[in-house]
Amino acid sequence: MIYKKRGKPNDLLGLTALKNRIHSNHKCVREIADKFNRAKAGYEGEINFDKHLKEFMPKYPHAILHDVYLNQGGVYFQMDSILITPATIIIFEVKNIAGKLIFMGNPDRFVRELDNGERKPMESPIAQLDRKEYFLKEWLSKRGIQAPIQGIVVLAFENEIELLSTPKKHITFAFQVPNYLYSLPLDKGELSGTQIKSLATEMKRRHSDYNPFPIIKNWDVSPVDLKQGVQCQSCKFFGMQWSKQKWNCPKCKSHSVDSHIATTKDWFYLVDSKITNGEFRNFALIENQQVAKRLLKRSGLQLHGKLRTSYYVMKN
Repeated sequence: MIYKKRGKPNDLLGLTALKNRIHSNHKCVREIADKFNRAKAGYEGEINFDKHLKEFMPKYPHAILHDVYLNQGGVYFQMDSILITPATIIIFEVKNIAGKLIFMGNPDRFVRELDNGERKPMESPIAQLDRKEYFLKEWLSKRGIQAPIQGIVVLAFENEIELLSTPKKHITFAFQVPNYLYSLPLDKGELSGTQIKSLATEMKRRHSDYNPFPIIKNWDVSPVDLKQGVQCQSCKFFGMQWSKQKWNCPKCKSHSVDSHIATTKDWFYLVDSKITNGEFRNFALIENQQVAKRLLKRSGLQLHGKLRTSYYVMKN
């Protein structure tokens, strides 16, 4: 049973907005695009893994949680996916990496070899799993739960792999995961069905979304480096105009009544956790204060303060 589904990661939402609004001549454009492409590839790999994991439907009690972000002793650790069974808890580390992968042990090292023969070292997913297993064990121990934990490295799509030594974690492709899990003796062990349900519920309750916002704080980017205006979803032009109770695109002539909602989200993702009427007018290129007030009210935001001190935030 799936207790927590996977949503689009916040860092990908922020990078999408940043890539979309950063001026094309900014010095960070290429770096932002590279990081966006990596985040997008990672998410697509996880979605592909989720599709294959759905084929695992054992008759014994189990729980699946995707993208779990827990706090142990002030340290946050994120797990791509977790499977809780009577016998063990399995952490999946999902990777979507282009090129040939070469594994070297003692210490664990992964090298990516591109089509042109260039080799680039990458952070070892085995070392990442070691860290996550340690913190999960501590997190469980704090709750009086003793259960075996193991980690699996999952390659979302088929890569050529060269193993120069035997890795201490199982490495497999996403499409092989269901058959591999069926081959393991997971039906008997320490945890009962009730305990599995209770643990999965507690993990979901304790999960906290990773919050990278506002994302420009992590880059050499200021609000003036961002494109202003409401974007047309048809032709992607920035600068829709509000007239006759709708947004009108002067470029492709399309119309919309709610395009400003995406604009307010861009502000929260990129610039600040709150927005005033004046900031919204400047960012959305609106002149009329009362029009801005009505649009903000219709954006599903929460109002704080009164008169000149008022501002809006996203609802939790």
